[in-house]
Amino acid sequence: MVSEGKEQAIKYLSKADLAFIAILLDIQGGLMDDSDQTKNIYRLTFENIQVIHGELNETNDDTQFEYEQNSKGLQFKLENQNDKRTTLADDEMKEPKEGQTYVAILTDPKHITVLVEINPNDINEIIQSTPITI
Repeated sequence: MVSEGKEQAIKYLSKADLAFIAILLDIQGGLMDDSDQTKNIYRLTFENIQVIHGELNETNDDTQFEYEQNSKGLQFKLENQNDKRTTLADDEMKEPKEGQTYVAILTDPKHITVLVEINPNDINEIIQSTPITI
């Protein structure tokens, strides 16, 4: 699930080897049923990437990253006759949103493990509060 706020961002960044701050430009993906659980699988495209920890490879698609989150606990209701599934209002999960600014924590240069939605006005404070890794 997507976290929120500068305190969460600072907490995750203090343990991160690879991280960046950027604006989410595009989201592709959706639900995937695994044998054990249902997951939301996304391909996220970012712009204005500012690397905070580590290095990202410079490739043709260096703005696209994979992200997944468990959908455990999601309940669905059927709408109309077309079987369109939507989450129940009181059980909605926080998901990535286009146009928002995020701190992304990565396990490798293409896979995001943690997303923290932040206020763009907090970027300098977040960066200054993060230990510099050498």
